[in-house]
Amino acid sequence: MRGLSWIAALGLWAATIVVAFAIGRNTSAPGVAPAPEDLGAAMRSALAEGDALERTAQTVQLLEHLDPETLPGVVAVYDQSIEILDEQDIRPFITAWTRFDPAGALDHALTWPHRKREAGVDAAIYGWAQRDPLSARLAAAQVASDYPALAETALFRLFAGWIHSGQDGLDRHILELPTGAQDSAIGVAIGALMRKGGADATLAWASAILQDESYGDRFKLWVFRRATRSVARSDPERGAAWALQHAGNDYAIDGPRLVAEQWSEQDGLAAIEWLRDQPESEQRDRAVRDAFLGWLRSDPQSARAWLEGDTLTPFHDQAIDVFAKRLADRKPVQAIAWCEHITDPKRRNGCLKVAASGWYQRDAVAAEAWLQDSPLDEEMRSQVRELPEQRRRRPGGARPRAAQGAGS
Repeated sequence: MRGLSWIAALGLWAATIVVAFAIGRNTSAPGVAPAPEDLGAAMRSALAEGDALERTAQTVQLLEHLDPETLPGVVAVYDQSIEILDEQDIRPFITAWTRFDPAGALDHALTWPHRKREAGVDAAIYGWAQRDPLSARLAAAQVASDYPALAETALFRLFAGWIHSGQDGLDRHILELPTGAQDSAIGVAIGALMRKGGADATLAWASAILQDESYGDRFKLWVFRRATRSVARSDPERGAAWALQHAGNDYAIDGPRLVAEQWSEQDGLAAIEWLRDQPESEQRDRAVRDAFLGWLRSDPQSARAWLEGDTLTPFHDQAIDVFAKRLADRKPVQAIAWCEHITDPKRRNGCLKVAASGWYQRDAVAAEAWLQDSPLDEEMRSQVRELPEQRRRRPGGARPRAAQGAGS
């Protein structure tokens, strides 16, 4: 099929649908199990269903009867139509096949065209790992060696299937991966854990690693970050409690920020108020910044109302900085007014520079008048006067030059 022109492929697709329709009128209803010799014809009819949800329902029901005896007829149907099948058609078939012959399912999927091959390998490795992760691990490694483009698919689906197998050993296998792949692999494992057992399963797996001194700091850091984000996304209060349990450990230094980042998208005020109760630190400042930014994105009116209605203190500096810089392009004068509420001088001047730059592009005369009496030093004033394209062209670290005729 790969060598056919698209016109020929379209013709074959049309012919397949017509034949399937004709056969479908003479096959058993989806709710009745067909005879073994008729399963292939029934599958052909089901795959011709135009409604995707109904098609999936019919094929999944029929694939419950797939076994070594009925396999050849069904394989022939899929091979004939592989170019026009969707991933949602391929995955149930390969998954059903892995129940009794995972190696055969994988080998056959590797014979398919590129995109269909990837979907087939994905389903084969995942199904195999659910039943025998150690054998699936060897198969995934072989796929990664023979088909480098499929390496990530094979390995990551191995991890997800391994979690659902309920068998131990995945963490040690991830530890054997190249350092650059470990964080992503942990993410896949955490995702599967959340899907399988929710926060309980995720935190139990993460806790076992964090309490084991044989794991290095970097590995623990990745596990903590992934687990905290995932749990806080679904249950912010539990994520917060978990992060505080581990406070004081090097791997948990970003705990408040990770929790607040996820929490703020659901309830910005709750996230901010939780951070207000945490000890003052640079990490808390960064957490306030990220939390307010997330809140501003998800519910800008409420975020602004909080900032306008609260008594401003150093705790608010990061939030004010974020808010003012968001205003700088559209309402630079308002942005400058907000920047002036920042208590930290260095951060306040940085905020003023950004806001004044936006103002200078809109009204250079008015902005220049403000600059003359501003708290900005001469270098920062020069940066305000620069045009955006000048800033882009300037080599990193070079001192900015004032625009010609701008004065000082």
